[in-house]
Amino acid sequence: MSKIKNVLFVCLGNTARSPAAEYLARYYAKKLDANLEFNSCGFFSAFNYIQPESRKYLDSKGIRHSDFIPKIVNRKLLEKQDLVLTMEHIHSHDIVTNFKFIKNIEKKTFTLKEFNGERQNIDIIDPYYTSADNYRKVLKTIDEHVEKAVRKIMEINNSSEK
Repeated sequence: MSKIKNVLFVCLGNTARSPAAEYLARYYAKKLDANLEFNSCGFFSAFNYIQPESRKYLDSKGIRHSDFIPKIVNRKLLEKQDLVLTMEHIHSHDIVTNFKFIKNIEKKTFTLKEFNGERQNIDIIDPYYTSADNYRKVLKTIDEHVEKAVRKIMEINNSSEK
């Protein structure tokens, strides 16, 4: 894989999982001094804000998110990305199928867990309409995988410079 600069996180409605991943990735990139750009989107516009549970989680880590604006997946957004990380396999499938005309889309689209090397249980379920405890577990999973992905991207970028 060549150098990665722009990363897009994708979930269904761009209000819970993908915005949390976007802001967590920005947090880890800054903490690790990685020059990376992150964005997020969904397949439809569910709400015009980050879900309260995701906001609370980000707040607990001191991560500012007041500039969030939800976006819908589209050609222009996807073409700018070096890497597309989805929350569920069906999201990856839909992107590759519906945007197959984008160069290398199938080579740069993975679930977040899949990118980190997992081969089973690669979906991160939508916590919307679940318990607060389950929501926290999902966000913790996203947090762990986002940090791991940022570190992996840094390794890829360092090895491509050699």
